[in-house]
Amino acid sequence: MTVASIGYLRIAAQDTSAWMDFGTQVLGLMEAPREDAQGARFLRMDNHPFRFMVESGEQDRMLATGLEYRGKSDWQSVCDALSEAGHNVTTGSAEEAQRRCVSGYVSLQDPSGNTVELYYGRKLDYAPLNSPVGVKGFVTGDEYTGDMGFGHAVLPAPDMEATIAFYTELIGLAVCDDLYPPIPDSRVVFMHADNPRQHSLALYNQPHPAGVVHIMVEVETLDEVGLALDRVKKAGLPLLASLGRHVNDNMCSFYVLAPGGIAVEYGYDGLLVDWDSYTPTVSTEGDLWGHEYSFPGVND
Repeated sequence: MTVASIGYLRIAAQDTSAWMDFGTQVLGLMEAPREDAQGARFLRMDNHPFRFMVESGEQDRMLATGLEYRGKSDWQSVCDALSEAGHNVTTGSAEEAQRRCVSGYVSLQDPSGNTVELYYGRKLDYAPLNSPVGVKGFVTGDEYTGDMGFGHAVLPAPDMEATIAFYTELIGLAVCDDLYPPIPDSRVVFMHADNPRQHSLALYNQPHPAGVVHIMVEVETLDEVGLALDRVKKAGLPLLASLGRHVNDNMCSFYVLAPGGIAVEYGYDGLLVDWDSYTPTVSTEGDLWGHEYSFPGVND
């Protein structure tokens, strides 16, 4: 009954066209044209029909995080456990499941108010990535690792202890690193799914107006990171963090602010872990080098 991967995100944007331009022309994702009665637009990075659903909204923010289970029985067991624990679990309609390209899903909120969608049976179309800026590929898994999801997301979790328990005891993630960065009253708990990626979801013990601290996508070479950094600078987008390397997952990356204010980490060389021989860590430093942080309105 463990989570296989972090499969997709639903993102609200006041200007969906600006977000799509950012996704395709800066990140190098591919638009996946699909009819949608609610007017959503879709971004893909591999053989999944989409990884990001961008929906029109009055506020730029995360709407939902999609977590995948390998089969219906695992999924149903988790749904039953959540209901028995008193969580309000809403089953998605067949129409909404089709919209997400899944066989079935439920929606609920974690103790910190983040919406999660638990699903099984992603319906793949195997169309190849055709990046408009020439990105060769994104790291989402292969025949050896299986699907590792689109990357990772860090969610705000002011009710930290209850939210950790929710994801580890009921949802099926496991803690891999507990970070106490040199920032007063800050803590980040990293959790892995049933795949080799060092973490698929993390929790930060403070609120965030966008409903997400950042999301991460990973490319196959350092040159792709550098080329993306050039595209960010050419587009005049705010850099939240310069090029650097994290300690716990080894990711070499930078952070950029998407239109509307969602932070995106763009990285390479993330750590792959054999969980049978791994011991969870406690860290006090997040970065090996680099990642000089600059937050608009704070560092000005």
